Amino acid sequence: MNYKPTTPKWREPESEESYRQVVMMKPFCLSSPEPLWDIPVESKGTDDVFWGPSGSVSLKVVDEERSLYRVHFPVAGSYHCSKMRLYFVVRRPVTIEIEFCAWDQFLDQTVPQHSWMVAGPLFDIKAEPGAVEAVYLPHFIALQEKHVDISCFQVAHFKEDGILLEKPTRVEPRYIVLENPSFSPMGVLLRKIHSFLSIPVISNVLLYHRLHPEEVNFHLYLLPSDCTIEKAVDNEKKKFQFVRIHKPPPLTPLHIGSRYIVSGSQKMEILPEELELCYRSPGKPQLFTEFYVGHLGPGIRLQIKSKDDETVVWEALVKSGDLRPEATLVSPALAGGGGANDADQVSAELQVMMPVEAVVRALLYSLSDSPSPPDAPDSLHFVDQHRAQLVARVTSVDAVLDKLHGQVLSEEQYEKVRAEPINPDKMRTLFSFSKSWDWSCKDQLFQALKETHPHLIEELWEK
Repeated sequence: MNYKPTTPKWREPESEESYRQVVMMKPFCLSSPEPLWDIPVESKGTDDVFWGPSGSVSLKVVDEERSLYRVHFPVAGSYHCSKMRLYFVVRRPVTIEIEFCAWDQFLDQTVPQHSWMVAGPLFDIKAEPGAVEAVYLPHFIALQEKHVDISCFQVAHFKEDGILLEKPTRVEPRYIVLENPSFSPMGVLLRKIHSFLSIPVISNVLLYHRLHPEEVNFHLYLLPSDCTIEKAVDNEKKKFQFVRIHKPPPLTPLHIGSRYIVSGSQKMEILPEELELCYRSPGKPQLFTEFYVGHLGPGIRLQIKSKDDETVVWEALVKSGDLRPEATLVSPALAGGGGANDADQVSAELQVMMPVEAVVRALLYSLSDSPSPPDAPDSLHFVDQHRAQLVARVTSVDAVLDKLHGQVLSEEQYEKVRAEPINPDKMRTLFSFSKSWDWSCKDQLFQALKETHPHLIEELWEK
């Protein structure tokens, strides 16, 4: 986190009245007539965008290492991003910057942890003053539990002269609502009235795997539902070639401080078997359990049970179809976005890597119970298999074209695709050129799509 307040001071409110001085309370209404819970976010297909009155708005990565993003809302209205779980209501067109931050420096030295706990991610948001009518900040506290008092929620603002608490306009099951917000590094805190009570939280299970010649290595995390933590874990696992397997989260609230037992249907060594559900800032290592499987067979059923009463809180079936290699089809040179002069080198590297794909397919076959190995020579390329979905759901076609320009697309082809008025027509024109491409050229299209639409590609791959 780049924002470093000078000599931060914790301002503990003296009374309920001092909370009210932070923000003027009055009836709250949205500019958009469409309420938050009616927006069909999950059906949109990709969570790398904000969805608003005119459809999708691309979320641009400014700095991947800092997790810094920028988005421009073209018209007034309501916008929601399922990736960040952020929701804005804006009065006019506005550009907003959002950075994922860590609570580390504040939790350890400033915030009194005996009476307050982190209840959601920490964002540094920048926007033109007055342009945002309301912001919905995500939290992971399970409000359906009776002993959670919504009056205990506060929004912490980290200023140069210290920390300021703001009473929210309203508390909803997954969001804290602020009307006419001022922005700074900000996140949700919960006052712990009874410190001995275990706080119920909405949680998530992150499951990763890495393929080895004779076995598969799995890492399993049990975490509060916080996008900044998930992002930090994803980045860490990619460094070691681990690939995430997306499975549904626990359906019931779990409890901070409680312990859970991880088990599997096969006989396997799981270390450690016991995991504690706790909040650790994104800047710190997260707890996980590790296990190896030599042969998946029909699949392995994983379970997480409460240590106290052995209630099953999460389970999932992992089959050989869930396993995939990390970037096996594309050379690392492509990730750097080499220019047209590197086309020959890239093509040569891709041709050398083709046997790797065959090895991976053979490995996947060895881990399954298929009666015969996949017919690799006659199989369709990924982009051809999912042509209809890619035509309908790719939203940043120009970004894809920029990565292909000078490598597989000539200047004339590049301009012809860009000239199409809508994204589906652009993709159809692009696929009309791909008919003459060899496998390596389609690999480059796959890599471009993976970089610009990672969640869509992951979803299609799993299907």
